Amino acid sequence: MQEFHEIFASIYQWLDVMLISTFRLLSNPVSGFFFGTFILSLWCTLIGELTSLGVGRINRAHLKKLEQESIRLHNLSVKAIIHKDKESYRACNKMANEAWGKYFFATISQGAASVWPVPFALAWMHTRFEAIEFELAYPIPLLPEVVGYPAVFIPMYILVRICFARLKPWLPLFHGDDAPKVRRPGQEEEKMITWADVDKHKGLPG
Repeated sequence: MQEFHEIFASIYQWLDVMLISTFRLLSNPVSGFFFGTFILSLWCTLIGELTSLGVGRINRAHLKKLEQESIRLHNLSVKAIIHKDKESYRACNKMANEAWGKYFFATISQGAASVWPVPFALAWMHTRFEAIEFELAYPIPLLPEVVGYPAVFIPMYILVRICFARLKPWLPLFHGDDAPKVRRPGQEEEKMITWADVDKHKGLPG
């Protein structure tokens, strides 16, 4: 246990030195604070996105399976209602909703993996900038006249994430795999039958 605390303390000291160095790059303290906060926001975004990317690649097959299962059950419920089989429709619709719920929460958990560095960054800033306060030039509803470091970090983090999302299509690691996939016969992805398709074809499409 003593060794664990020593290792943890060494890692924290190393991270502390690395993170605070960007806040000291500029001679003006205020400019240095904003620049350091921007770099910290960038680090949080990159680490979070890489984590989400890794989790997504590990869970890709599982998510695809859940998605296809929910589409398959939804299509079965549509076919059942077209054939006026209410009992089968209710059973398939219930299972489709359950499968969709599993898929939805799996994607939510993957999205949450992209923001895990934020609380750690705020905790570190608390140790360094707890006493720093900024007086607002203009009153903002629901905010006090004097705010602390979170009022700078959180908007800057959101801004960095918006910019990063716009740059994603041009970033090699994050633009997604758009290469066509070769599937064996019988492994084709099932397309969701929508009510618009049913109305258009006056029944089941295809």
